[in-house]
Amino acid sequence: MKGRTLGKRAELAAGRVAIAALAKLSGKLNRERIGRWGTRLGDLAYFGSCRYRRVALANLAQAFPDWSQRDVRRTARETFRNFARGLLEFFYLQRVSPEELDEWIMIEGAEHVDAALAKGQGIICVTAHLGNWEILARKLARQGYRLSVIARDSDDPETTRIINHVRENGGYKVLGRDSSALAALRCLRKNELLGILPDQNTLSGVFVEFFDRPVAAVTGPAVLALKTGAAIMCGFARRTPEGRFKAVVYPPLDLPHTGSEEGDVHALTAAFTRVIEAEIRKDPAQWLWLHDRWRRTAEAPGGSTVPETSS
Repeated sequence: MKGRTLGKRAELAAGRVAIAALAKLSGKLNRERIGRWGTRLGDLAYFGSCRYRRVALANLAQAFPDWSQRDVRRTARETFRNFARGLLEFFYLQRVSPEELDEWIMIEGAEHVDAALAKGQGIICVTAHLGNWEILARKLARQGYRLSVIARDSDDPETTRIINHVRENGGYKVLGRDSSALAALRCLRKNELLGILPDQNTLSGVFVEFFDRPVAAVTGPAVLALKTGAAIMCGFARRTPEGRFKAVVYPPLDLPHTGSEEGDVHALTAAFTRVIEAEIRKDPAQWLWLHDRWRRTAEAPGGSTVPETSS
């Protein structure tokens, strides 16, 4: 942590303590109690975090301009609850038996995965911070698929170590987002699955439409698919009213080949972004609205600043 301010070091230390506390708490819960505790912790975070509450409210008001303020606030609050449940579930998954995992989540569309793997060029699995993306990865590994996921390291190395240990405990590998693209290429060349979550703001990439506004979108999935011929497939694990998860894997996206590499990358990036948006619209509270996805909207051609919603 050399070179970091005292405030940043304190923030990272607090985050490490929170992760340890959640891990300990999850060990004392069952799935039903996770739901109740997730509601309590989510409400605590909603009312206690002015910064993230303001971001979530602003995002929802812009994405759904026909909603009332009551609808916006209700959905934002439920977003915090779902995020808290997901954190508890993440650590609880370490103690889940294979049989309980099978009962907790079902996958629809696995035949699309098998058909794509039969072609021998690997699969780029695009998902989002929606529902519980971690249980989806664990379920795919449980079903025998060889899977690696690209994940951003935490600013705190110890937190990164803890989180990656939990993930690898689930039977899949973790590739750091800042690591060489060679690891991702090797994964595809071995006809494996490569999981990517391209639904957050990026400092590079291209601008595409997302909820009728331009966002900066990472082009990695499109570039890899066009370079290797790997299938690019979208899949999501949404929470059900019964407390389980239903994962849906959609057929591969068509790979454009117009002769313009730049145009093809943009078209494919826009295509998987549309799929992500469509999935979010089915149940908006399951997506991570407290992330400032439209941070760079004003930089896009014809972009405009995003007005804030009062807290």
